[in-house]
Amino acid sequence: MRRLSVLLIAALCALSFLAARQALSDLYTHTAALEIEAWSRPGFRRDADALPQVVEKLERALAIAPGNAWALEFMGPMQFETMRGATDPQVAVTAVRASHASSRRALQQRPMASQTWINLALTKQSLGEIDAEFFTALEQSARYGPWEPPVLLLGLQLGLGAWDRASPAQHEGILQMRDRAVWRDPGSVNRIARDYSRPELACDPKAAKAPVAAGGQPCPRMSP
Repeated sequence: MRRLSVLLIAALCALSFLAARQALSDLYTHTAALEIEAWSRPGFRRDADALPQVVEKLERALAIAPGNAWALEFMGPMQFETMRGATDPQVAVTAVRASHASSRRALQQRPMASQTWINLALTKQSLGEIDAEFFTALEQSARYGPWEPPVLLLGLQLGLGAWDRASPAQHEGILQMRDRAVWRDPGSVNRIARDYSRPELACDPKAAKAPVAAGGQPCPRMSP
């Protein structure tokens, strides 16, 4: 009986230790998330040290709890952002591969995270790896984020960029992303259609029958 009590106490201590580590990891992640959120505020100017500081906080979070999905979901985009400011091509590639790895690890924890799926597709596109994993990421992002404009719009861009490598079924999936995105942000959908020289994908949500002047068509009749 005494031995059992000792084992239970040891187990409780171990659980408390793990919980404390997770809480500390989450604290670092929360601090990083607040800083990232501040970047999108009107008039906010991000200094040169902001990104490295956020990455450092996320690295600390992951050093404490390597499987922290929340930290990994932030780390992927931040590593990709590091690529944007890199002047050395090798450093840029390394940053994108690190972002890809972080996104994959995050999806192992949260496989229904649409934003992480589209981030994964973005890293594949940036690496020039338009393969099965790229199209799977695109499809999963649409599956789990069917009404999320940022996911759908980026998915549409990536899909049109890889159109010539896509199968007929994948073409249909890309067009479905466009059909859903247009109910949330028709202006952005039409701008993407123009940027990719696909005026036939432009549409007017107010048109009842006739195609729009830009060469598009009335938007699909779909409940928004």
